[in-house]
Amino acid sequence: MADNDNQDATGEGESGPGKEGETGVTSAIAGRAARANVKRAGRTATRSAGHVRSGARMLSREAKKILRKHRSRIDPSIVEELEATVAEIERLRGQRPNEDLAELEDQAEHLDELLHQYASFARKSALRDTIENIAIAVVVALAVRSCIYEPFKIPSGSMMPTLRAGDHIFVNKFAYGVQIPLTTRIVGEDWISGIERGDVIVFRFPLDESDDFIKRVIGLPGDTIRVNSDRRKLELKRAGSERFEKVAREKLLDKSCQAENSTQAIENCSVYRETLDEHSYEVRYRDDLRTTDPSMRTFLVPEGHLLVMGDNRNASHDSLAWTVTADRVTAAGLLSRPDIRDLTKVEHERLELHDEGHVIQANDDGSRDSARYLAERSEPARGLVLEAWRSPPIDARAIYESLAHHYGANGTTTFESLTGKDRVEPHLASFGAKLGEMRYVREEPTSELIFQAPDTDVVFRLHCGTKRCDRPSDMASRAATVLKSFEANPDFDARELLSYEYGRAKTYPGRGQAEARFLERRFGPEQTGVHIRAWRAPHEGLAVLRDAALAELGAGPLGQTMHERYELELAERAAVTDLGPDAWVVEREGVWTIVHTDETYELLSVLACGPKRCKTQADAVALATDVASRFPIVAKERERLPELLGQAEVGKLPEVPVEPRNAYYWDHLSVVGVVLDDSHSINIEVELAPEGGLDGAISARQQELSNAEAVEGLGPVAWYADTANGHTFLFTVPESDLLVELACRPGLCPDRATARALADRVSEKGRDPENFVQKSVSRPRPFVPRGNVKGRAEVIWWPTSRFWKKID
Repeated sequence: MADNDNQDATGEGESGPGKEGETGVTSAIAGRAARANVKRAGRTATRSAGHVRSGARMLSREAKKILRKHRSRIDPSIVEELEATVAEIERLRGQRPNEDLAELEDQAEHLDELLHQYASFARKSALRDTIENIAIAVVVALAVRSCIYEPFKIPSGSMMPTLRAGDHIFVNKFAYGVQIPLTTRIVGEDWISGIERGDVIVFRFPLDESDDFIKRVIGLPGDTIRVNSDRRKLELKRAGSERFEKVAREKLLDKSCQAENSTQAIENCSVYRETLDEHSYEVRYRDDLRTTDPSMRTFLVPEGHLLVMGDNRNASHDSLAWTVTADRVTAAGLLSRPDIRDLTKVEHERLELHDEGHVIQANDDGSRDSARYLAERSEPARGLVLEAWRSPPIDARAIYESLAHHYGANGTTTFESLTGKDRVEPHLASFGAKLGEMRYVREEPTSELIFQAPDTDVVFRLHCGTKRCDRPSDMASRAATVLKSFEANPDFDARELLSYEYGRAKTYPGRGQAEARFLERRFGPEQTGVHIRAWRAPHEGLAVLRDAALAELGAGPLGQTMHERYELELAERAAVTDLGPDAWVVEREGVWTIVHTDETYELLSVLACGPKRCKTQADAVALATDVASRFPIVAKERERLPELLGQAEVGKLPEVPVEPRNAYYWDHLSVVGVVLDDSHSINIEVELAPEGGLDGAISARQQELSNAEAVEGLGPVAWYADTANGHTFLFTVPESDLLVELACRPGLCPDRATARALADRVSEKGRDPENFVQKSVSRPRPFVPRGNVKGRAEVIWWPTSRFWKKID
């Protein structure tokens, strides 16, 4: 205890600089506390409650922060008082709203004085505070401008009538996610809503990213857009869909176009209401900029890109107009149509080059290209033939029966039977009811229909493939269409009787070539003189004409039919072997008729010789022999057809002119049923100077070929594989740094040797870049990268007349 007492005594009696400082601080604190107590006695707060509370909260936070960072630099006793004052402030704040505001204000002032006197080194100066506030304001403004909203001014009229030049708009930059500044990276993409067709967006121009453009989104990734040169025909095939849809558009007759820089109406311009998905908006077309070019272009939007158009459709610099000028490779320069015709069996068939710039699939860099050749092949199931026999020189009934016989149309039918329950246009049904009895047969892959125009001697034959005329009603509708056109104008050619049939049409206009293919001469009286009818290389068919000529006499294979249906008297025919294997003689009422067919010279003569010239059958055969002797010369020289029978052969019988009204006229329409498909195709892909070099590129491509085998003589490295695409060759042309893949389907390359010949031709032409490199070519660059999109245009905020108008 003594020791402790001594220590206490010693401690109390010690003196020195340290003790004096502590005593001074303690005295100062005690003095301030005493003065503060005097000030607080009976006081009320001099500031508003909100001001006091806010100031106390801020000072408390500041003190805590200073103590946390700079406690070691402050005297412990001051630290103790600071903590006590902060604790008192927090106690008073905890009593809100019933706290003693005067006490809270005094404690806050006391804390502020302590911080000012003992911790001023850690407090912000007024200048620093101002700078920080300005910096925060700038950062917030930049954040709002970069991530939320940004104002833009419209520089041109490419978006009229939606936006006019000079409009000021706000762009929502948060709508599609947040873009990291100075990059194309999007964070939180599609948080709120994804980019939709019909959205009006602002983006960095892909060809010069220092410029901002504003356009409307038409195509999303995976969409296919088809548009004509005039931009008025716009079709969309959505990603995953199999068919194109027309973009709905309605002309607004009560709307007029305005000039770009004024509200004055302009002429030669039309406004339309267009609807695309959930968006409905107005577009306009300048009629004075209209083009007659019917060609279509197809855009396949790649992943991560968009296709955009301006609302001022044919006066907008948008995806459809963006191009770059650069050198490019062309696969068609390595393999042309003459090359294919030279090395394959394709001769006269149509050979189409596809993917020749009409389908744009990417922002082309010019170093790659592909070409696809398709050779047409006939398909009977898609064909169509219409024959029109007008005023035939043989009984029309005989022609009708002969056609039915030769084309197997032995079944009798009517328009009503063919249509059944199928719906037929009323205007066609009325004509179909007039057709009466018809002959019909359907045998895959074609159908035949033989019919006559009512109350005339005109006979029609309609032949239609079952893929074109899928149902009997399709045949009936076409027959009614033919009759409708015929009654409108009996002089219509076959191509005019049945128009608007798809496919490659061929026509045979019989009027202009009648004299070269048909002869009719008459000498003497009708029943007793001489009458000759002759056909040279007839398109109608020798057999059809021969049997019709015999049928009108009641003879031949159709004699019994003519007797049963039309009560025509039967007659016997006898072969005339002296004339050839297909010569027949029929006698009726003293007139000898010899029907002679010569397939060698493609000639048919029907010679009727009456008693004034032919007393016996022998006389008729002799006269027919004279006619047949002229077949060779007539077959060679068509203009000599009238020389088959002249005045010298008939004696003194005068020639009787054939009446013009009975002039024979036969013509037909033939729509060739052909298809272009992959079974008869060649695909070639080329790449110039591939990234990573030729060896790396061909090695990577070779891995994609199954069961590939090395090939010699086709460059230093070459491979062959029999793939689903046909005979496939993959090889390099090191002289021009070129990689080539060629695939030929069996329809064009039935064997490997044919495909190899094509590959050799490509390799040979590939050694010279002039064959496949086009200089300074304008190439489309239509697609907007997703990362270039800045945001969605939402409202107009200037001019005041359109203030806060929502952008459709």
